[in-house]
Amino acid sequence: MSTPGSNPTTPVQDDVSDTRNSLAEDALDLQHPVLRRLQPQRDLGSGVRRGATWAAGGKIIGQVIQFLGTIITARLLLPEDYGKAAIVLPLVAFAAIFSSLGLGSAVIHSRRVTEKLLSTAFWVNAVTGVLITALVAALAVPLAHLFDEPLLTPLLLVGSLNFTLSLNVVHTSLLERTLRFKQIAVLETVCSVLSIGTVVVAAIAGAGPFALVLGPLTYTIVRTLLSWAVVRWLPRARPDRASVRELWAFTRGITGFNILIFWSRNADNLLLAGVASQAALGNYSRAYNLMKLPVGQIQVVMNRVLFPALTRLRDDRPRLARAWLRALSVSGLAAAPIAIGMAVAAPAMVEVLFGRRWLGMVTVLELLAVSALPQTLTATVGGLLRATGATDSLFRLGLVVSGLRLAAMVAGLPWGTVGVATALMIVFYAETLIFARPCLRETGLTWRQLLRAVRGVWVSCCALAVAGLAVRVLFCDVWPAWQVLLAQLAACAVAYVATLAVVERPTLTLAINQVRRLRRR
Repeated sequence: MSTPGSNPTTPVQDDVSDTRNSLAEDALDLQHPVLRRLQPQRDLGSGVRRGATWAAGGKIIGQVIQFLGTIITARLLLPEDYGKAAIVLPLVAFAAIFSSLGLGSAVIHSRRVTEKLLSTAFWVNAVTGVLITALVAALAVPLAHLFDEPLLTPLLLVGSLNFTLSLNVVHTSLLERTLRFKQIAVLETVCSVLSIGTVVVAAIAGAGPFALVLGPLTYTIVRTLLSWAVVRWLPRARPDRASVRELWAFTRGITGFNILIFWSRNADNLLLAGVASQAALGNYSRAYNLMKLPVGQIQVVMNRVLFPALTRLRDDRPRLARAWLRALSVSGLAAAPIAIGMAVAAPAMVEVLFGRRWLGMVTVLELLAVSALPQTLTATVGGLLRATGATDSLFRLGLVVSGLRLAAMVAGLPWGTVGVATALMIVFYAETLIFARPCLRETGLTWRQLLRAVRGVWVSCCALAVAGLAVRVLFCDVWPAWQVLLAQLAACAVAYVATLAVVERPTLTLAINQVRRLRRR
């Protein structure tokens, strides 16, 4: 009998590959017809492998598109434009939490999906979206007066349309439940291209901060239309009270956690808006978004693939533990070196990619990028606790963590953006201990097994940082910025891969094999 963590190098898919029915615990013939149509006729292990490959590939493409769009728009828009959008976009994103209410997770986690369940989830999402649009529209003028910025009124009115038009929650969850990550990757790539294209065209046309609001709106509209076209499902039943109770029992903890974590991640912009200039706020916002590029993408991939995969293993604790350990090792493999690389190459990277007028964000970017390393570890927590049904534990985690983050922001506020970034960096590292405890309890793992799973990537990132800083110290005053950046990229890549090959060869081999599979497809 294997014990949890006894084989920490076993991939997630190896723990599920002996399950030949792709729905595992579900009786496929009892499921909703749309699931029978979407469900791939392959074993779960193959589905997870292909799903992870497509999800990662899609997010890499999305990351590249978003990064290129960031470079272009940073040269078309002013820091003040980003400062105005930094006030609007968090408020719009917060309202989106209420619009979805964690309904997609409930559809994925449910042991049996019925028409009543799907239709109820759809109509709850639709009605909530309309109500939130009306609420945000009603608050637009008061918020504009509060921040003494007249442009906030039309910006909020445009942004509020996202909630009414975001009718793809159920459709996306059906694709995720059936591991249709190829379709999701293609769909999201198309949406990203059109969204970034809208931002660039609007910025060229002189739309200013409106360009940054129109991009997400375009993404929402296209995402809804394409999701409906791919899934080909429409609600056919009235909302059912029993289904509402079933959905709420699972989603209340997720919704509460999302609300708490959202405000803890976005309160910095709102707090800084009262003490910092719009240019300083724009620099901070741009640096934070850059830091979130690698971390945010890996969080989406981990939660998207890990949640439905671990849900199938929720009744087999040893396999669940091994699968989660492997996810921990893989989650930081690509995101962690990108984040630490940003930190050590920040001066040259900002000057080359964004121009000298954005050099004011360098210090903040360095601090926030360093804080991304522990976030690659905590990226898997939500997927695990949702899969085991421990959503109340997830909510309690949100209470503790959000309180710590808010206290840290307030403590750093007297020192402006640098003070807030420093405080957040400290808190993000402390959070790893808090997030790990319920995960170890759910899986039966020990702290030693947890550290063994992540040490390879973390040690390799330290080697990367030393190599990048050495180039920076030796050549930053001698070579032009673009040469320093290229030299840092080369030195960091060599140091990271070489160290990883020594301390974490199985994980590196797994990554290489996944890349080969992606190329063959």
